[in-house]
Amino acid sequence: MEKFLLIVREDLARIGRLSVKERFSEGPDMSGWVKSLIDGGNYISGQPLAITGRYVTQDEVMTDGPFIEAKEGISGFDIILAENLDHAVAIAQSCPMVKTGFAIREVRPFQDFPM
Repeated sequence: MEKFLLIVREDLARIGRLSVKERFSEGPDMSGWVKSLIDGGNYISGQPLAITGRYVTQDEVMTDGPFIEAKEGISGFDIILAENLDHAVAIAQSCPMVKTGFAIREVRPFQDFPM
């Protein structure tokens, strides 16, 4: 099994207008999907992300970064195990957020770091 990062991309401007409670009650229920991944031995970890943060460059740290100004941005992630990229994509396609058009998922394999 290989490890993959499933990045959640959503409309950050829309999320920024919602309270935390509204943000999570407006979207599809993810608990059944996550439970099915756990039961299948495919789930490692995951978490939604706040839309606030810092944008760090070589020369400066900018408050609030470009997150809220961007139309679409990263709003969460899941780390999964899958047989290969195609299997990871199939798992991502089964996500309720993807199936309802609420968000998109970017699927990225982890890269071994050469020593």
